[in-house]
Amino acid sequence: MQWTDKGFVTVNGGVQVGSHDLTANQTFPLYDETATVTASSKVKSGGLFDIGGAYRVWHNVAVGVVYTFTSSDSSAAITGSIPDPIRFDAPRPVSANASGLKHKENALHLDATWMMPVTDKIDVGFSAGPSIFFVKQDVVSSLPITEPGPAVGDPVVSNDTETTVGLNLGVDVTYLLSRKWGVGGVARYTWGSAKFAGTDDSVTLGGLQLGGGLRLRF
Repeated sequence: MQWTDKGFVTVNGGVQVGSHDLTANQTFPLYDETATVTASSKVKSGGLFDIGGAYRVWHNVAVGVVYTFTSSDSSAAITGSIPDPIRFDAPRPVSANASGLKHKENALHLDATWMMPVTDKIDVGFSAGPSIFFVKQDVVSSLPITEPGPAVGDPVVSNDTETTVGLNLGVDVTYLLSRKWGVGGVARYTWGSAKFAGTDDSVTLGGLQLGGGLRLRF
């Protein structure tokens, strides 16, 4: 069945599902030895907003771009090994927690979409393409120590920004309420990875995105 529209615009709200572990290790000199601090957190699911559009270039094929934004807050469990100011090679364990660590993902998805009309009111779009992620992540960078104790102060948090390339696959279902306007739902899987300052391994970005909203045909 031939798709006859010239293009479309979509606006959705929803959620990005999934969680990713983040571990940051920091070292710093103290009392002529080396202190170590490890912060372990989990990047959680968060709310999603997206807006996009595409233009038909050949038969049922349209090309376009989708912008998505998602964010979440998390907490980190912090453990450390702190040198003794008097005795050499006698590290002391410490622990603390950091809350309100922010994770923000802005992404551009450059897609080719195959439109499949099902009826005169319902059509389905299958999309795929590369994604560009612009990510901001709060990372525990140090842990203030005072003596005697050691007493632990408020963790110092820094914000790291990374840009990386990934991919996306999606399906979008539209029900037209009129010739131009409709409602619909989208399921999209996005994937990327980034390494933040002080982290051991790359962190997985994206995940399963589910949403719904308005559709415009032109």
